[in-house]
Amino acid sequence: MLSLLQRFLLFLFVLWGVSATVFLALHLAPGSPAQLLLGPFATPDALRQLTAELGLDQPAIVQYFRWLGHALTGDLGTSISIKQAVSSVLYERLGNSMILAVPAFVVATLLGVSVGLLSGLFRRGWVDHSANILMFVALAVPVFWLGLLLILFFGLQLGWFPTSGMRSPGAEGTWADLLHHLVLPVLALSLAPAAVVAQITRSTLLNEVKQDYVRTGIAKGLSHRRAIVRHALRNTWIPVVTTLGLEINYVIGGAVLVENVFNWPGIGQLLVQAAISRDYPVVLGASLVLSAIFVAVNFAVEASYGVIDPRLRAHHE
Repeated sequence: MLSLLQRFLLFLFVLWGVSATVFLALHLAPGSPAQLLLGPFATPDALRQLTAELGLDQPAIVQYFRWLGHALTGDLGTSISIKQAVSSVLYERLGNSMILAVPAFVVATLLGVSVGLLSGLFRRGWVDHSANILMFVALAVPVFWLGLLLILFFGLQLGWFPTSGMRSPGAEGTWADLLHHLVLPVLALSLAPAAVVAQITRSTLLNEVKQDYVRTGIAKGLSHRRAIVRHALRNTWIPVVTTLGLEINYVIGGAVLVENVFNWPGIGQLLVQAAISRDYPVVLGASLVLSAIFVAVNFAVEASYGVIDPRLRAHHE
């Protein structure tokens, strides 16, 4: 019970720290929402009037605690640029982001674990060498550049897949069209985390192979690969699950870049557009939602250790 309370307090502290940091960064950045809304030729009187209407004429500390008070009641304010409730906008955009992030994470997990296991089981063979080359290339290429390459080759040159948006005009609501649009952004978003998962899986498996319990299994008559599959694999899952937890955060964070490259209407694209237009409520709300997801994922990963290895659960108890 005490551990749960500590985690909840830590969760609240992280969210508060993120909101305060983002709020400070927004107010230190040059430009103002009123100036961006009215344009470069706005009169000083018009700027002062709009600034007062938006509540931005108060000291920054007053603005922050006023926003924080509303946020504690679930009210994240109203968007300055699109004049809609921030909570409703975030709900819609977060759903679109999850449509992209969940398949990307599944692909990264399946591809990374499979490649890592094959590389570890066939160490120093052509499978291992080929996998290592592909992993290093995937890690070296920035996700936004990879997205542009995929658009250029598979979208523009070959014309196999759409290069922008979430659905085609006139095909709204069809799953086939949505899946068609998902292929390139999911591929761009999943390759780097798949490479990380593959490397961790391979290195952990090779480390477990050297342990005495695997040698004992081989001495009792098990083949080398059977001893690995029956005994060593179980102890590789904790580092792999820890890595997967980090990669969930990478996928969600990387979606900010991928969504802008592929014009995907998710929370990442919304966050960038809101930051450019100095839409303070949207930036604060989106940052809060993303931070909550990051912290919740880390807590879930830590809780899964006891399920994977009961010895850890007994130790904590």
